[in-house]
Amino acid sequence: MKLVFFQDSRVGGRAYNQDRSAFAYTAEAVLLVVADGMGGHLQGEVAAQIACDVLAECFRRQAQPTVDYPNRFLVNAVGAAHQAILDHAIDHHLPEIPSTTVVVALLQKGMLYWCHVGDSRLYLIDQDGVRLRSRDHSQVQRMIEQGLLTEETARVHPDRNKIYNCLGAAPEPDIDIGERQPLAPGQTVLLCSDGLWGHIHDAEWDKVFAAGRTVGVVLPALMTIAERRGGAGGDNLTALGVTLLPDTVELAERADLIDTASAATGRRPSEPGCEHNLAIAHREILASQLPPRA
Repeated sequence: MKLVFFQDSRVGGRAYNQDRSAFAYTAEAVLLVVADGMGGHLQGEVAAQIACDVLAECFRRQAQPTVDYPNRFLVNAVGAAHQAILDHAIDHHLPEIPSTTVVVALLQKGMLYWCHVGDSRLYLIDQDGVRLRSRDHSQVQRMIEQGLLTEETARVHPDRNKIYNCLGAAPEPDIDIGERQPLAPGQTVLLCSDGLWGHIHDAEWDKVFAAGRTVGVVLPALMTIAERRGGAGGDNLTALGVTLLPDTVELAERADLIDTASAATGRRPSEPGCEHNLAIAHREILASQLPPRA
């Protein structure tokens, strides 16, 4: 696969960033993950980091070079991330279990497989606009479906940040498996947290991706717009996306252009690796965030 790649995360108006993302690939498969740690829960950023780490590690182990039974892989990997969060809380004697949303996309053999838990979103977009958008596991989404709210009024509703499905909570998360979708050159697969999509209107998604624009052109501007609209009280915002290119395209020497077939390591050349050192990352976060035990 030949791709234009974009990844960015900004703190917005918050004290620190609880969003996390992960990107990994083999010669024939690509994995994208976005997780939004829940701010009302202790160490939401740790839960988000664990989710990204576990999913990237599951992909690294099972994509040889593609994943067998993609939907089963997604369910098992997200379930493993949930269990890892619970184990972390027990191991570190946390007073409450960290929680996070997660949205995952797997691209292989010309198809998109995806799932999500919570209100971090997946979009499938082409030059005609948004073809697919994941359904939020939120209170306001339920109210929209009941005809009690419109999309616009939901943006300012006081319960807009309340979700009923996440990793790290009891009972077990309801992993929402999306219908697989065929992929074609020119299409964009975008994953993002609510800090981005909450400030971008549906018509704006359609407009900015018109005329065959790619994630590298569109998303930097959208991130800045959403950050400004969020203002001093704005949420963290994260975007991770790829635009598929024809196999015949000659790729220039740019960091945001990837040919997975030529990748020996399955990692972005500009990064040290998609897998994080779990022990170090979690120890550093704990040292900076966790209050001393009584």
